[in-house]
Amino acid sequence: MNNRFFVLFASAIGFLISANTWSAEDQERAQAAIDTRQGLLKVVGHYIGPMVGMARGQIDYDADLVSANAQKMGQLTAMIPDLFKMNTSQSGIASDSLEGIWDNTEDFVSKAEIASQRAFDLAEAAKDGKGAFMKAFGAAGGACKSCHDDYRQKQ
Repeated sequence: MNNRFFVLFASAIGFLISANTWSAEDQERAQAAIDTRQGLLKVVGHYIGPMVGMARGQIDYDADLVSANAQKMGQLTAMIPDLFKMNTSQSGIASDSLEGIWDNTEDFVSKAEIASQRAFDLAEAAKDGKGAFMKAFGAAGGACKSCHDDYRQKQ
């Protein structure tokens, strides 16, 4: 009887441990997903950088550059939901993503869609001068901030 109990107990513990660990293949996929997300967001940062400089008066306003960069930002931010389909929150791999992304996917996707639309709106507003740029840039930045506030770890 003791042997049977021990075997059942050990099997149950083994099952619980294996259910809570990620295989090496899953870990690799999680790392690739995180790397891809971070890469995309760095590219978004590359395109927003000059606009931040323009908004701060550090760079001369360039409507063509704003329009081109905002258009690319709109395309890139539209990809965000696809890159967060894999829930990596329990992988043990460090990232700035909060679990809320996967707990409230509908809101997360909505915020990404809004950020994308605001970037496209910014691309159009750029043609109407710096005043229109500033207003649209604030709206685009607000959309990005909204998502960061809810779904990105504070740094």
